Amino acid sequence: MSRRAISLSAVAILFAIPLLAAPVPPSPKPDDSVSPSAIQLLQHRKVQKELKMTAEQRIGILDGLADLDEEYEKKLDALSRQPNAAEEQYDKLDKENRKAVDKLLGETAMKSLSAPQRKRLGQLDWRIRGVGAFADQKVEKLLQLTDAQKKKAAELVERQKGAANSYFDNLGNEDDAKRKTDLFASRKDFLKQMEDALTADQKTGWAALLGDAATGFAIDDLWLRIEEDADLLLPGAIGK
Repeated sequence: MSRRAISLSAVAILFAIPLLAAPVPPSPKPDDSVSPSAIQLLQHRKVQKELKMTAEQRIGILDGLADLDEEYEKKLDALSRQPNAAEEQYDKLDKENRKAVDKLLGETAMKSLSAPQRKRLGQLDWRIRGVGAFADQKVEKLLQLTDAQKKKAAELVERQKGAANSYFDNLGNEDDAKRKTDLFASRKDFLKQMEDALTADQKTGWAALLGDAATGFAIDDLWLRIEEDADLLLPGAIGK
């Protein structure tokens, strides 16, 4: 082989090595973060069962919440013994307790649950929130909602909140059962209106996001219970 042929071969090899050794860009890590509303679901026994949580996982939540509740009761008792304790002190104590509960549940979601359990928790959260799920930034991004669709979602979310507030404001009447049925029907209609505004591809994506329906509890009933708990915290407790 001539010197020229050898030189050309050497050059080819030198240029080929970087190409063969070029690092492959890492694939983006799946977003398995858990929303605040999904984290709160971990307090519910039926959700724990739906996630197929182990006895150790469930006991961790129960014991942790019990410890926080015991500490809260001690501080509340001490505060009640103070002469002229201000209302702001009670509000501060409640806020600190809620923050501690949120931290416990958040750490459980990210450290104790498996990736499939976190995914399923998110699916249950979206099902329970109904049309409210379309206000979730993750849903907006994954479905690539348009500005018009986001606006429609916001309007329907407000209508669902208004329907729930109207129901709670008039509890204690003889027609409570009928009004509850009507509320669930409205909630279903709001979701349908949003789904009708989706494209075919978005509908397919939305179905994939939701996963399988829950089998261990009624979605509407748990949604109403969560809304009722939030309603009992008002006014003043939320947003502080």
